[in-house]
Amino acid sequence: MFNIGGRVDTSGVCRPVPRAARVLVVLAMLCTAPALVWAAASGGTFLDGPLMLGSLVTPVPLLARSADNFRAACRVTGWGVLALSAVGFLFGLFVLAPVGIVLLAAASRSRPGSRRLPLLVGTLVPVVTLGLAGWAFGPLLIGPYFREPDAFLATVREGSSLLGPSLPAELLVDGSGLGHGATSVSVGQTGGVPGGTLTVVFAPRTPAADLAVLRQRIAGLPGVSDVRLCNPPAHNCR
Repeated sequence: MFNIGGRVDTSGVCRPVPRAARVLVVLAMLCTAPALVWAAASGGTFLDGPLMLGSLVTPVPLLARSADNFRAACRVTGWGVLALSAVGFLFGLFVLAPVGIVLLAAASRSRPGSRRLPLLVGTLVPVVTLGLAGWAFGPLLIGPYFREPDAFLATVREGSSLLGPSLPAELLVDGSGLGHGATSVSVGQTGGVPGGTLTVVFAPRTPAADLAVLRQRIAGLPGVSDVRLCNPPAHNCR
């Protein structure tokens, strides 16, 4: 800091990053939640890499200590994420667009004498984004826990004939062997744990009397135990 002609020269002083600008970067990080959910729900597609990359670069501006470096980092990451979302818009990368918008708002908020508009935009975008994401993904994530059970899930002990190459007549894939409302039967392994699982899906509005008989028939199969009323694969069990 120098006194030149009665004026104070602050060109060599590093201006700290405004707290509100850092808060906006944190809000941008929250905006990556829909992208991460999208990546998890896509089941291992080519979108995983770009979605994860856009999410990982979002907190980079927080590493900057001066307002100038912070603003530059926000602009680079913000425009980069927006460009990525535009290139892959038709493939679902549009979920990254709010992240870029909030980062650019954080860059504007870190400028000297910045007005409240960047803070307003940077706050409103995450609220709308998370609200829409909850509306879109909520039923998929928590819906099975509130939906009425529509299948029986049972444990099949190791050595049971149900895990052999040939299945008994009761285990027809279309459920006709078991009857009493059964529409689908499948036997699967438990992933490294001895034994397996038996899933029997039944038709909606199957009478309680038929469900009771169906449950008894499943429990009577060789090596079957712990028959539960569930939503496949294992939600809302009773």
